[in-house]
Amino acid sequence: MMYRTVTVQPRIINPVISVTPTITSRLIKADAKIITQLAHSEVPQYEGAYEFTPTQETQTVPTAQRVLLENIIINPIPSNYGLITWNGSVLTVS
Repeated sequence: MMYRTVTVQPRIINPVISVTPTITSRLIKADAKIITQLAHSEVPQYEGAYEFTPTQETQTVPTAQRVLLENIIINPIPSNYGLITWNGSVLTVS
């Protein structure tokens, strides 16, 4: 029987457990440690958009009593944005 050693370098995204494996006498030993605490929650997950662009109107993101899995991103005001106002006699673009 032929044996072959394979080296694996795992990449854990948003790590929960860190594992350091070693091979000794044809045995794989893995020392693991929890680096992020886990908690079970009955709170539902937020399933809406995470990216927003400012508008003239107030925007409310319905995140109350929800778990967010990402950061909310608020984009800058677009460079081609111009506020047009009319006071009855003068049109202003700012």
